[in-house]
Amino acid sequence: MNYPEYQSKGYMIGSGAIESAHRTVIQRRMKLSGQRWSVKGAQNMLNLRCLAMSGHWNLIEHHFGNRAA
Repeated sequence: MNYPEYQSKGYMIGSGAIESAHRTVIQRRMKLSGQRWSVKGAQNMLNLRCLAMSGHWNLIEHHFGNRAA
């Protein structure tokens, strides 16, 4: 990995941001008490969580119209 190049472009190269995102995006929703997930259901939920947490929820609203509100 070319650390100097990625740092000069402002990319996060440490694992802390990834670990924090994992905790915020995945664990906070997927590990609630009593939760049980199929692989397909978990992937669908993670896709929605990633859109919501990255500020791209408007893509869901655009695709489904007012039904997603």
